[in-house]
Amino acid sequence: MARHQLGKELDDKEVHLITRWLDSLTGQIPRADIELDEASARSCWSPDTQENCDPPQPAAGITSPWTAMDAQKTVALEAELDALQKEVQRLRSRVAELEEAGRGFPERLLDALPSLVYVLDLDEGRYVYRNRELTDLVGEGGGAAAGSPRGDGLSPIVHPDDIGRIEEYRARVAASESGEQATVEYRVRGRDGGWRWFLERGVALGREGPGRRMLGSAHDITPRKHTEQMLERSESLLHAFLEYTPSMMVAVDAAGRLLLVNREIESFYKMSREELLGRVVYDLLPAPAAASIRKANEEVAAAGRPGASEQVLVYPNGPRTYLSTKFPIRDAEGKIYAVGTISVDISRAKQAEAERAEMQRRLIEMQQATIQELITPLLPLARGVVAMPIVGSVDPARAEQILTTLLEGIAAQQARIAILDITGVKVVDERVAQSFVDAARAAGLLGTRVVLTGIKPQIAQTLTTIGADLSGIVTKGTLESGIAYALGRRLRW
Repeated sequence: MARHQLGKELDDKEVHLITRWLDSLTGQIPRADIELDEASARSCWSPDTQENCDPPQPAAGITSPWTAMDAQKTVALEAELDALQKEVQRLRSRVAELEEAGRGFPERLLDALPSLVYVLDLDEGRYVYRNRELTDLVGEGGGAAAGSPRGDGLSPIVHPDDIGRIEEYRARVAASESGEQATVEYRVRGRDGGWRWFLERGVALGREGPGRRMLGSAHDITPRKHTEQMLERSESLLHAFLEYTPSMMVAVDAAGRLLLVNREIESFYKMSREELLGRVVYDLLPAPAAASIRKANEEVAAAGRPGASEQVLVYPNGPRTYLSTKFPIRDAEGKIYAVGTISVDISRAKQAEAERAEMQRRLIEMQQATIQELITPLLPLARGVVAMPIVGSVDPARAEQILTTLLEGIAAQQARIAILDITGVKVVDERVAQSFVDAARAAGLLGTRVVLTGIKPQIAQTLTTIGADLSGIVTKGTLESGIAYALGRRLRW
């Protein structure tokens, strides 16, 4: 029978199965078949020398069953049994080695963990065990036999505000049922000198009473706490904006349900935030406004980009104009699930803009009047005599202004002679030429004689072409001759 050879490392289960197999195998050999005198058997045949000898002779008168074949068989079986027993002993030694190695495996495993792990005697406040991570953090020897003798060994590195929290947590563990879990969060000063956040879970070991212990395991949650703090800060900022921004801020989902409102929205609808959230905003507005806002929200959601528009909302004290900026709100996957709106009341700005426009219009009118006065001046020369020099181009609008200024000036000055000097006019079309004639005739209806001076050849030709009726109008070549004519006529009054 061949001996069993080990070609690999065996675990406890494999060794146990092999041992049982070997024991059963040796049990299959009846012990009565090999109960021979070992001394005599080995004196006849030795497995080392492979030498045979004569079998023992039976006593006189007794028939012996011993034969050479039987002796060889017995010796061979005994040798195989001896080899199997040695193999069993070797396997049992290997089992002992594995058991010894297994006893150190949990400790090596715990030392490899990035978490803080310890076993604490709740009565004595003594660490029974703490792993390498906790030992390195505390800065003392660790394991099952080293370290701070008391459970308050963390105090120098725990944030002062959290020590009471840890004590309360351990008291809860001590009073809990075996296996019942408790948790606590606290800050520990890290190797870099900064504060690190840890989440610890602890369970009581054994029954409540003297000598009770607890198992604690804490892992670093600093990144999570930083994220939570950033979220809390963001929420705080959002809350501040919602509460104190004078604009209306609102967010609605695809169906128009209110997801977020601020104080201005509460004031507008005269409803609390709790009453508004979940309501469909379109049901709270007049039909025209609801339709306009729904359309704007749908357009922003469809386009996937912000948009701005003006909207008018009606209050009891009158309408107000808002500039509404709408924008899509996306979830973590980038899908649009809501539309946000920030509406700024621009009613005062719109009113101020209208007032500025009105003031500008009036200013322009005043400027135009001043300009007209400057470009169509009516100058009194003597009692009952006025003159209007005209310079530059004359279009129908200016011609109308000339007529108006002339007639108003004649009436105001009670002028009997009005000199209309067109020396500075370069070009006159037929319409403007006719307007001069019409002005002279209108002045004649007021009892005033019009003296037209400074007529150039081109203007004279135009007047002739249109067949202008100049009867009743005195024409002079220069302004000087016209003034002389007027003053001479005045002496005759």
